Amino acid sequence: MKQSAIGIYLVLGLLLSGCGLFGDPDERVMFPPEPDPLEHRYVELAGQMATEKPCFLISHNSVSVAPLNSPGTRAQYIRSHCFSTVAQRTASPELCEQVVSVSTLLYPGHRNNREQCIEGTEQATSSGGVGIIDHNAMFELAGFSDEKVQELMQAYQIPDNGRYCLIFSPEFFDAIEQMPRFSTEDDLDRMQNVEWKAHPFLTLRGFPCEGRFIDTN
Repeated sequence: MKQSAIGIYLVLGLLLSGCGLFGDPDERVMFPPEPDPLEHRYVELAGQMATEKPCFLISHNSVSVAPLNSPGTRAQYIRSHCFSTVAQRTASPELCEQVVSVSTLLYPGHRNNREQCIEGTEQATSSGGVGIIDHNAMFELAGFSDEKVQELMQAYQIPDNGRYCLIFSPEFFDAIEQMPRFSTEDDLDRMQNVEWKAHPFLTLRGFPCEGRFIDTN
């Protein structure tokens, strides 16, 4: 009787905590590997640039969990989160095809799926932003020396307070391929097929980035 009661309490506890055994995700991973912190930074970079290119640097297997999220959204592939973020920033539902929902043993993520991603694109109100990322760290990962940064700023006549503008440049866009990658060779090929597009910030009056890079392609 005591063992039966323990079993009931265990099941109830799993239900209340949102156990990953419930729901219908695309995939289940009991014990996912620890993601590299840099993969989260790539999501932020992709969101800021409003391009999916950095998403191809992220492993297919990296999972993030958020125990305090609402039921069904407590686990997700970091890569899927990246594509979903860009899809919603750019109102591009076709990017939702890259979204795969996942649940772990303890955390369900079945609601972080393609349908949720597509719904988000219908409510898109932003096209990326300046955001809070370490631009200098991103430049270094892309192989940009301080001399290279200064050279580009001079070439494009970017003021000192517009250093971050280089994130939106074709040169940085191309250099993303040189950044540490946690994905496959196939992803590198797919990444190279993504084309640079002028970010909306480049047309905003009063921004240091105004008018830059637009005539380069």
